[in-house]
Amino acid sequence: MPTAAPSGGSLGRGARARILAAAQACFSRQGMVATSVNDLRAQARVSKRTLYEHFASKDELLIAYLGECGLSAAEAVLDREQLTPRARLLELFTTLGAAEHARPDPVLAAAIEFPDRTHPVHRAAADQAARLLERLRALAAAAGAADPDQAARQLALVYAGAGARLLVDDAEVVIGDAHRLAASILRQAIDHSGTDQST
Repeated sequence: MPTAAPSGGSLGRGARARILAAAQACFSRQGMVATSVNDLRAQARVSKRTLYEHFASKDELLIAYLGECGLSAAEAVLDREQLTPRARLLELFTTLGAAEHARPDPVLAAAIEFPDRTHPVHRAAADQAARLLERLRALAAAAGAADPDQAARQLALVYAGAGARLLVDDAEVVIGDAHRLAASILRQAIDHSGTDQST
């Protein structure tokens, strides 16, 4: 069994990051509901007291995890300003299988494991889904989509579906299909509008 770190501030500001990293490892391996505070404490190698100094409850930790890590892999791609808006949207699907993408997708997993729409964790997941949709809408608009709202909804649907299929299907096949679907959506939204601003 891992040795817990001393309580209090012994890990300094690194303790919070270690707890969030432990959350990703535990949630990916055994699910959010099934993961206990003791599991998180042991994985992070901190005392229970240290964990509660950073997060007052498991729900609070889950909400922080979704806010800070739920879209981190997607946003790392969408923030690549050296790429055109259209290229960033396509790259999002190319990198779905990268190691930094947590599996299952944290936002999707939280919505499934906490199905009550009034639960704080489900609401946090919905907020992150809305945040991603807005990022997609802004990039679709910048790329010249005639209807960026529709393009964003369609891209988000493909992204979520691909994230789910990655759990049960061959990653190369899923990523290839998702990329082709995304490219088709963007061709329809941009090329047919005559306002491509990606070049």
